[in-house]
Amino acid sequence: MWRRTGVVLAFGALVACTGARAPGGSGASLDEVVEHDSANRETDYTIVSGDCRITWTVYHTEANRGVIRHRSDCGLALAEQAPLIGKVLRKVMAADAEAAAFRTLSWGRLYPDGARDLTMPARLALAAKRSADWDAVKGAPRGGDVNGWVRKLANEALIYEELRPVFSQSGLDISLSSVEKVLVLPAGRLPFFERLREGGVGTQDKMPFDCQTWFSVRPAAR
Repeated sequence: MWRRTGVVLAFGALVACTGARAPGGSGASLDEVVEHDSANRETDYTIVSGDCRITWTVYHTEANRGVIRHRSDCGLALAEQAPLIGKVLRKVMAADAEAAAFRTLSWGRLYPDGARDLTMPARLALAAKRSADWDAVKGAPRGGDVNGWVRKLANEALIYEELRPVFSQSGLDISLSSVEKVLVLPAGRLPFFERLREGGVGTQDKMPFDCQTWFSVRPAAR
């Protein structure tokens, strides 16, 4: 869904605005950085608050038109990241001509290596445990393709619920549109097992918790 053509070695322009307060009243300073890479025809919009860094990459090539890539290095829970994501969204919508074609948010993995936010992977596993259509012994849906099944479950369970009001404020709707490479493990091997145990998940229950994820973005219905 997106393609990166090389490593950024130089920036055509660099703009930084500092000194603002972080959303949510945390008191942390908020830095906004915009980096234009003319060689690869893409722009990074970054918000930094404390040790939380969120970057959206907007592509200016026809092949990736309408796709924005999300990256987060942040220890905050999704609910606390949401105002920062909203700030990046508003910055992109106001400043980038490509935002008019925005239709896909490439999120990456729900639980990448070194991830500190457990919100969506834990919700996915717990939703699967509650579903009669998930076989926790086999670690697979009782019917159908696992990617399609997880996509449907994630939407029904709204594992990304904090993102919806953020996009709604900008006149947009968001839903999970595509899932690939679903990872399944016995719950006892997951770092957040105690959270799952509280939801009735057993040590040997094989649960989905990670996948490559894309969101569909569209104008909200009037």
